[in-house]
Amino acid sequence: MSSAIDYSYPTDSDGKAVAGAAAPPSSGLVSLETSKTQKPLRVTTRGNRLSKMRRIVIAASKIIQEQLQSSGFRYRAAMITLTYRPDAEWEARQISKLIDCYRKWGKRRSVEIKGVWVLEMTKAGRPHYHLILFLPRGVTPPLPDKQGWWKEGMTNAKWAYRPVGYIAKYASKGTDLPMPKGARVYGVYGVSRQQLSYWRAPNWLRDCSTPGDEIKRDGEWWCNKSTGFSYRSPWVLDGFGPEGVVLLWVGWDTEDIIFA
Repeated sequence: MSSAIDYSYPTDSDGKAVAGAAAPPSSGLVSLETSKTQKPLRVTTRGNRLSKMRRIVIAASKIIQEQLQSSGFRYRAAMITLTYRPDAEWEARQISKLIDCYRKWGKRRSVEIKGVWVLEMTKAGRPHYHLILFLPRGVTPPLPDKQGWWKEGMTNAKWAYRPVGYIAKYASKGTDLPMPKGARVYGVYGVSRQQLSYWRAPNWLRDCSTPGDEIKRDGEWWCNKSTGFSYRSPWVLDGFGPEGVVLLWVGWDTEDIIFA
């Protein structure tokens, strides 16, 4: 752990300093034994779902690109948009079934399908998907509606010169509108959960970790398997408000950080 991190200084779930809190010390760690004696602080979190989606899909896209570049493959990224007809309804697993079709199509050509997708809601309250496929040069993916893989509406596709920027754009909007119950807002394929575990972790834990660390949750503990440290969250759920989830800062003491 870096000695520059002040574990007792409260920040919200996005890593920003809580308004009105005392400034952190200039250097060094604050005693863990006294961290829980601070005045209780509560924050209301909003946009965490969007923030996490953006963080993970961007990280996954970069990991895929690094894998392809290090293997020596020349590749391109296809951007595919999937829309619904006015009379078509969203159902669970529609996007998963489509990805399965692409994987089978790729397997017949000895091509491993890697990519990401995000779900966006239009202003009219209709869902649609943005999908990126990373493919070897010379391989062109078919349009899903032409293949009968997407019977819910229309699709279009084009090549992306900056796929990370493209997916980041659509991972930054559209989730503040009501979504179909049970809908996932993003998906990643071709990248393992272990590779993404650092990016899935909460902000306070990433401050104690390094990109590439393997992080796993085990009950109330967050375990960094790369460093051997395990942590309890310094935030606890304190209810739900009209603007989102309410979290209570409780800090850490000597029993909340262990090394195994």
